[in-house]
Amino acid sequence: MALQKLAHAVLKVQEMEPSLQFHTEVLGLREVERSGDTIYLGCGVDDNYDVALVQGGTGVVDFAFQVESEDDLQHYARRISNLGMKSDMISDHEPGELKALRFTLPSGHTMELVLVKDRPHYFNPALPRHRRLKGIAPLDVDHITLRAGDKVKEVCEFLQQVLDFQIADVFSPAPGVWAAAWTHVADYHHDLAIMGGPPSNTLDHLAWTMTSFEHIRQGADVLMQAGIPLETGPGRHGIGGNLYAYFWAPGGNRYELSADMSRAVDRKAPTNFWSDFPKAFSAWGALPPPSFEHGS
Repeated sequence: MALQKLAHAVLKVQEMEPSLQFHTEVLGLREVERSGDTIYLGCGVDDNYDVALVQGGTGVVDFAFQVESEDDLQHYARRISNLGMKSDMISDHEPGELKALRFTLPSGHTMELVLVKDRPHYFNPALPRHRRLKGIAPLDVDHITLRAGDKVKEVCEFLQQVLDFQIADVFSPAPGVWAAAWTHVADYHHDLAIMGGPPSNTLDHLAWTMTSFEHIRQGADVLMQAGIPLETGPGRHGIGGNLYAYFWAPGGNRYELSADMSRAVDRKAPTNFWSDFPKAFSAWGALPPPSFEHGS
């Protein structure tokens, strides 16, 4: 019994129309549904939505991971209840979802576990069902990195002990200090990362799955044509080993184009601890830009 993958994120954006235009025309997502002030968008390899936009600020409203069955939802609801924490079971509250378990992380982030209707056995990028192959056209939503203030370790312990996440790597600038951590539920190095930072920030970045370095290069060209500069990259991270390119999307949130993520081949391996952030950030020697101090 374990979680499956990152299902989606709901993000606040400063202005809806330019943000929606970016997501559909530049990023290449398709509109799945509108409900009130929320617009749901997907990459198109399944019927599920990958990101939802809500006007009014920046940062993450909530995010979700998929489960296999309703039994999983009941199992994790009991674990959360055993800690004296509150959770809510919700039915059919968002497009493509049968049921969701909603609760609050120690950092204050709202997290959900969701059972979705459309669960393909695997994604075949050569046989998209809905993708129009316009813009950057990522294959899927890849991972999310939260800003958790001084609660990085506390959040990671909750994820590990209650939700069965594995902690792959921790950036520890001093003994006992957890400044950032990378966790996973499946075979790839990280599905959910946690970073410290100002309490007013909730999101560091949302990442999109790209097929290759060439796909990232093409994506950077599409961004250039749209007048959106890269914040940093392309490059390869030291932690996780994935290829990256970061930029700030219209709407005020940081996005990453990610490819070639390392596989976590031994799920019982001990957590790696790093103290040198430049080496953790880049295997190729690049330094993180000063803007990396900020999230949204």
